[in-house]
This record gives sequence, structure tokens and C-alpha cells, in this order.
Amino acid sequence: MNISRKAFALAAGVILCIIVVTPFVMAIKYLDGGVFFILASPLLIWLLLWAGKKLERWACNELDTPPPDPDYPDEP
Repeated sequence: MNISRKAFALAAGVILCIIVVTPFVMAIKYLDGGVFFILASPLLIWLLLWAGKKLERWACNELDTPPPDPDYPDEP
């Protein structure tokens, strides 16, 4: 089940990127003020990376919290 969950997360991530990036690029290319969308591209990339990280954590059944720092363990 875990492999199919990872495959589903990968497929969902690729489809999400295609659905989001394609209209964004077309707007930059064809709209007169589309050049100003370039200013929003770092935010769009950050949001896609964030969504990919969430999908990866979902596929691996991990918590939303980051893992503990190995340099500072809780127990001595």
C-alpha cells in the first residue's frame, strides 16, 4: 500500500504542477501585462514546493512537524 500511496502522491504532484504552471506561463506569454506575473513566480514556486513537501509527508505517513535535531537529543 505504501508504494501505491507514493505513486499517487507523485502523480498528484505532477498533475498539480501542470495545472498550475501551464496557465501561468500562458498568461505571461499572451497577456499585455503578463510580464508583471514574473514578479509572482517566486511565490508560485515556493507554494508548489510546499505542496510537494506536504504530499511527500502524506505518502510516507510522517507528521507535519519537522524531525528532531540529532545534534540536540532530548535524552542524555
